[in-house]
Amino acid sequence: VPSFWQELKSLLKTLVCFVVALMLVPLLLLSFLCAHFGNEISNYVLSIKYPNLTISKSKKIRTLIDTPKNAGIFHFLLQVEGNCDFEKIKRSYAQNLTDLRDKTGMLRFPKLRQKLVTCWGNYAWVNDSSGFNINNHVLLSNHKYRGRPVTDSNIQDYVSELATKYIPSDLPQWQVIVIPNSDADQPYYVLIKLHHLIIAEEEDLHVSEILLLQDPHGRKKTLLSMSDDLAQPSSEQQQLSHFVRKPEHISRLINHVVHLVVCRWQKFIYEFESLEGPDGSSSSVPVRNLSQLVSLALIVVVNVILGYWRSRSILKKLKRRSGYYRNEMGRIQTFRLLLSREIEQRNLSWMGARNAIYHSLQPTNLAKAWTRFLWRLNLNHVLLLPYHFYCEFLAFADVLVKGQTAYTSTYCARLHLYVPLLLYAQLEVFKIFWELFKAPRNIYEVLFEQPTKELNILHKKSYAGRKIVSFSRSLNGAQLRERNREKFTNDLRESDFSLTCLAGAVHDYFDTFSRDIKVPNLLNTTCRTIDKGYFTDRSGDKSENIGGVVFLQLPLREPDANHVRELHEIVERIRGQQIILYLASIGQTKYSLLTSLVPHVFTKIFINFFSYNFPITITEIYGATDEFQSAWGQKVQDVLLFRPPQSKTCLSLNLHRFGDKYRLAVMADTHLAPDHTIITRSFERYMETVTI
Repeated sequence: VPSFWQELKSLLKTLVCFVVALMLVPLLLLSFLCAHFGNEISNYVLSIKYPNLTISKSKKIRTLIDTPKNAGIFHFLLQVEGNCDFEKIKRSYAQNLTDLRDKTGMLRFPKLRQKLVTCWGNYAWVNDSSGFNINNHVLLSNHKYRGRPVTDSNIQDYVSELATKYIPSDLPQWQVIVIPNSDADQPYYVLIKLHHLIIAEEEDLHVSEILLLQDPHGRKKTLLSMSDDLAQPSSEQQQLSHFVRKPEHISRLINHVVHLVVCRWQKFIYEFESLEGPDGSSSSVPVRNLSQLVSLALIVVVNVILGYWRSRSILKKLKRRSGYYRNEMGRIQTFRLLLSREIEQRNLSWMGARNAIYHSLQPTNLAKAWTRFLWRLNLNHVLLLPYHFYCEFLAFADVLVKGQTAYTSTYCARLHLYVPLLLYAQLEVFKIFWELFKAPRNIYEVLFEQPTKELNILHKKSYAGRKIVSFSRSLNGAQLRERNREKFTNDLRESDFSLTCLAGAVHDYFDTFSRDIKVPNLLNTTCRTIDKGYFTDRSGDKSENIGGVVFLQLPLREPDANHVRELHEIVERIRGQQIILYLASIGQTKYSLLTSLVPHVFTKIFINFFSYNFPITITEIYGATDEFQSAWGQKVQDVLLFRPPQSKTCLSLNLHRFGDKYRLAVMADTHLAPDHTIITRSFERYMETVTI
């Protein structure tokens, strides 16, 4: 148990780090302004100098460290059941992607047709896509590899050889390679190569659309279902993805308030404006008094603001889709057009407004209005007061006995709903502020104090930039739990065991070079998670299914029970210490938050420094089920993702768990061949033999 003085010393260190961070805020703000205006000026100059190009404005980390020789090309491998119909697959890609158009007749995904070039150190898209030919991108490979039919025994070597080949630089940077099956009983494979900038800059394009995948049992979430899901304990509590518990009470309070505002607004519109009759015919409501005039004016203002915001969003999207698109209507003209349309739709005019004001200010109408107001006031607060007390009593009794009540309009029901939410939301706010207070110290310790300084063989190698891959067999999770019956608990999770087996596999890889350099006790790695929705969702935020990054010191040795417990303690320590780092990395993934604060030159220096100290990246891809369906109608047995290591990171380990199936997919630099296959073979052996 730490003593009082140790606790005080720790608190003072936290306070000093927090004060230093506050002192750096003005410098960070100045850095943000310099980076922002510097990027804007650079993009403007390049767009003027090269009018035939659309300059990339992506601020993703991969964009900053990307080079033509070490490009961020994501690889996806689909294992498809049934006969291979290449023409049907190519037709699906043409109909759903390259030839798909929106309501205005413009290509929905134009960057799939555009070449990607470098321009003064920046990426740019060539506007002219007239030379695009889908036959250059959807390719049929040979069903034989080195004279032998493609089977499970040689598919890894075949896919690895295809992964080493660059996409020709004079073509758009994506490719679909279909590997047919020689035997109808065997599955065939589809290898998809995709440059990260296509997903980053094509706003409406999801990874699932490139893969042409969908979940046959997918469920769309609504506002209320999302708030209900927050109340349910997650089914993935044993996954590595849950490093941070979401602030469920704040989210639920926001959802309730938004739902209440939307309902009240719809009620307000229904009461003061009814443009459609019960039979579907349109009609305008005559303005008779001042209250109705003010209500309609408010509705008009809100509709004009929403319409203007939607029109500007659509305009920006169209400009991004086509560099040649020009809007002939200015901002003021757009605003005037929307205003005149709303006024004309409701038959409003200056004459009608004057008549409504004149009608409301007549003495008889004023007397009627005041009489009506006083009658309602007396009715609700005097005559119906006993009934209101009776309803409040029934609501109070329901809350005490049942914990809920059907009298939702009573004050008791509202207090029962919102008081606990407000209290718990305030507690979560205090926890957030406490984490922010500890954040500077935690960030300093995680990035500078805790990483091990031990050298390993990856620090000694030079790298070419080309990538090779390897992947394990499909491993049965049910057999794993049967072998370790009743040993997986909250203190020892199944995900801890799989991560331990991965650490043992990495240890075996380093052990092959033990004569040259000692196997380190700890290895610095970065970890992140990806949900199955990344491969199947076609709506909503593209980054919603991508988790944050955490820094993990991976203990390297052969797996055993103590090894699993040690890894469990490390993961639990990460959950308490790296919350802000996790959330900041999510902000970077969604909004390019971190790279917007610092000029790109300094960002590249930081990335190169940290990637040298963290040479391995681990990604956990998980889903409750292993069911996938292709757009051309065939069942997909399995999906593998190979995330490319870049900068000084040279090894990417992608641990897949869909349903009860485990698979490891490795992507490495070609200079690590052929020893990179040791990792997948050792992972298979440990997962199938180790018992805790």
